[in-house]
Amino acid sequence: MQGSSGNRVYGIGWALFGAAVLAASWRMDRLESLNINPWSAPGVMPGVLGALIVLFGLALALRPRAAAGPDAAGSWRRTALAVVLCFVFAAGLLGRGLPFWLTSAAFMFAAIFAFRIVDEDAPRWRIAASSGAIALAAALVISHLFEDVFLVRLP
Repeated sequence: MQGSSGNRVYGIGWALFGAAVLAASWRMDRLESLNINPWSAPGVMPGVLGALIVLFGLALALRPRAAAGPDAAGSWRRTALAVVLCFVFAAGLLGRGLPFWLTSAAFMFAAIFAFRIVDEDAPRWRIAASSGAIALAAALVISHLFEDVFLVRLP
Protein backbone atom coordinates (compact mmCIF):
# COMPACT_ATOMS: atom_id res chain seq x y z
CA MET A 1 0.00 0.00 0.00
CA GLN A 2 1.49 3.28 -1.00
CA GLY A 3 0.44 6.88 -1.06
CA SER A 4 -3.23 7.69 -1.10
CA SER A 5 -4.54 4.13 -0.73
CA GLY A 6 -2.40 3.62 2.40
CA ASN A 7 -3.72 6.87 3.84
CA ARG A 8 -7.26 5.74 3.05
CA VAL A 9 -6.79 2.43 4.89
CA TYR A 10 -5.19 4.09 7.92
CA GLY A 11 -7.84 6.81 7.96
CA ILE A 12 -10.72 4.35 7.80
CA GLY A 13 -9.07 2.26 10.54
CA TRP A 14 -8.70 5.28 12.82
CA ALA A 15 -12.25 6.43 12.06
CA LEU A 16 -13.61 2.98 13.00
CA PHE A 17 -11.56 2.96 16.19
CA GLY A 18 -12.85 6.45 17.06
CA ALA A 19 -16.42 5.33 16.40
CA ALA A 20 -15.94 2.37 18.77
CA VAL A 21 -14.59 4.69 21.48
CA LEU A 22 -17.50 7.08 20.93
CA ALA A 23 -20.04 4.25 21.13
CA ALA A 24 -18.46 2.84 24.31
CA SER A 25 -18.41 6.26 25.96
CA TRP A 26 -22.08 6.79 25.08
CA ARG A 27 -22.92 3.54 26.88
CA MET A 28 -21.05 4.51 30.07
CA ASP A 29 -23.04 5.18 33.24
CA ARG A 30 -23.89 8.87 33.50
CA LEU A 31 -24.25 8.69 37.31
CA GLU A 32 -27.63 10.42 37.15
CA SER A 33 -28.67 8.71 40.39
CA LEU A 34 -25.90 10.65 42.17
CA ASN A 35 -27.03 13.99 40.68
CA ILE A 36 -23.71 14.39 38.87
CA ASN A 37 -23.34 17.38 36.55
CA PRO A 38 -23.76 15.99 33.00
CA TRP A 39 -20.51 17.67 31.91
CA SER A 40 -18.54 15.74 34.53
CA ALA A 41 -19.96 12.32 33.65
CA PRO A 42 -17.30 9.65 33.05
CA GLY A 43 -18.05 9.25 29.32
CA VAL A 44 -17.75 12.89 28.26
CA MET A 45 -13.99 13.07 27.71
CA PRO A 46 -13.66 9.68 25.98
CA GLY A 47 -16.63 10.64 23.79
CA VAL A 48 -14.97 13.90 22.75
CA LEU A 49 -11.71 12.08 22.02
CA GLY A 50 -13.55 9.39 20.04
CA ALA A 51 -15.32 12.04 17.96
CA LEU A 52 -12.00 13.79 17.27
CA ILE A 53 -10.37 10.50 16.24
CA VAL A 54 -13.27 9.91 13.82
CA LEU A 55 -12.85 13.41 12.42
CA PHE A 56 -9.08 13.14 11.95
CA GLY A 57 -9.36 9.59 10.60
CA LEU A 58 -11.80 10.78 7.95
CA ALA A 59 -9.53 13.74 7.15
CA LEU A 60 -6.63 11.30 6.65
CA ALA A 61 -8.75 8.98 4.51
CA LEU A 62 -9.98 11.81 2.30
CA ARG A 63 -6.76 13.74 1.84
CA PRO A 64 -5.64 14.12 -1.77
CA ARG A 65 -3.05 11.91 -3.41
CA ALA A 66 -0.54 14.76 -3.81
CA ALA A 67 -0.43 15.16 -0.03
CA ALA A 68 0.29 11.49 0.58
CA GLY A 69 2.81 10.79 3.32
CA PRO A 70 5.52 8.19 3.75
CA ASP A 71 5.42 4.73 2.24
CA ALA A 72 3.33 2.07 3.94
CA ALA A 73 6.31 0.27 5.51
CA GLY A 74 7.41 3.50 7.19
CA SER A 75 3.87 4.22 8.29
CA TRP A 76 3.49 0.78 9.86
CA ARG A 77 6.80 1.18 11.70
CA ARG A 78 5.78 4.60 12.99
CA THR A 79 2.38 3.30 14.10
CA ALA A 80 4.01 0.32 15.84
CA LEU A 81 6.48 2.64 17.58
CA ALA A 82 3.64 4.87 18.80
CA VAL A 83 1.70 1.86 20.10
CA VAL A 84 4.76 0.47 21.93
CA LEU A 85 5.58 3.85 23.49
CA CYS A 86 1.97 4.31 24.64
CA PHE A 87 1.85 0.79 26.09
CA VAL A 88 5.14 1.27 27.97
CA PHE A 89 3.82 4.56 29.38
CA ALA A 90 0.41 3.21 30.40
CA ALA A 91 1.47 -0.23 31.65
CA GLY A 92 5.05 0.35 32.73
CA LEU A 93 5.51 3.91 33.94
CA LEU A 94 2.17 5.35 34.99
CA GLY A 95 1.29 4.85 38.65
CA ARG A 96 4.59 3.18 39.60
CA GLY A 97 5.53 5.69 42.30
CA LEU A 98 7.09 8.43 40.20
CA PRO A 99 5.25 11.74 39.92
CA PHE A 100 2.96 12.10 36.90
CA TRP A 101 4.82 15.12 35.52
CA LEU A 102 8.08 13.13 35.46
CA THR A 103 6.65 10.00 33.81
CA SER A 104 4.71 12.05 31.26
CA ALA A 105 7.81 14.15 30.51
CA ALA A 106 9.85 10.96 29.97
CA PHE A 107 7.18 9.52 27.67
CA MET A 108 6.83 12.72 25.65
CA PHE A 109 10.61 13.09 25.37
CA ALA A 110 10.96 9.52 24.07
CA ALA A 111 8.10 9.97 21.59
CA ILE A 112 9.18 13.39 20.31
CA PHE A 113 12.84 12.38 20.04
CA ALA A 114 12.09 9.04 18.35
CA PHE A 115 9.92 10.60 15.66
CA ARG A 116 12.09 13.68 15.09
CA ILE A 117 15.42 11.85 14.87
CA VAL A 118 14.25 10.07 11.73
CA ASP A 119 12.90 13.18 10.00
CA GLU A 120 15.45 15.89 10.81
CA ASP A 121 19.05 16.47 9.77
CA ALA A 122 19.93 18.56 12.85
CA PRO A 123 22.60 17.31 15.27
CA ARG A 124 21.27 14.75 17.73
CA TRP A 125 22.13 16.89 20.76
CA ARG A 126 20.00 19.72 19.37
CA ILE A 127 17.07 17.38 18.70
CA ALA A 128 17.46 15.90 22.20
CA ALA A 129 17.62 19.32 23.87
CA SER A 130 14.60 20.73 22.06
CA SER A 131 12.63 17.49 22.56
CA GLY A 132 13.44 17.61 26.28
CA ALA A 133 12.38 21.25 26.58
CA ILE A 134 9.09 20.60 24.78
CA ALA A 135 8.38 17.47 26.85
CA LEU A 136 9.14 19.12 30.18
CA ALA A 137 7.08 22.22 29.41
CA ALA A 138 4.14 20.15 28.17
CA ALA A 139 4.28 17.81 31.19
CA LEU A 140 4.26 20.71 33.64
CA VAL A 141 1.40 22.48 31.86
CA ILE A 142 -0.66 19.26 31.63
CA SER A 143 -0.06 18.45 35.31
CA HIS A 144 -1.03 21.98 36.35
CA LEU A 145 -4.20 21.91 34.24
CA PHE A 146 -5.41 18.59 35.60
CA GLU A 147 -4.47 19.13 39.24
CA ASP A 148 -5.21 22.84 39.70
CA VAL A 149 -7.86 23.62 37.08
CA PHE A 150 -9.80 20.36 36.66
CA LEU A 151 -9.05 19.23 40.25
CA VAL A 152 -8.12 15.73 39.14
CA ARG A 153 -5.67 13.88 41.35
CA LEU A 154 -2.96 12.39 39.13
CA PRO A 155 -1.03 9.22 39.94
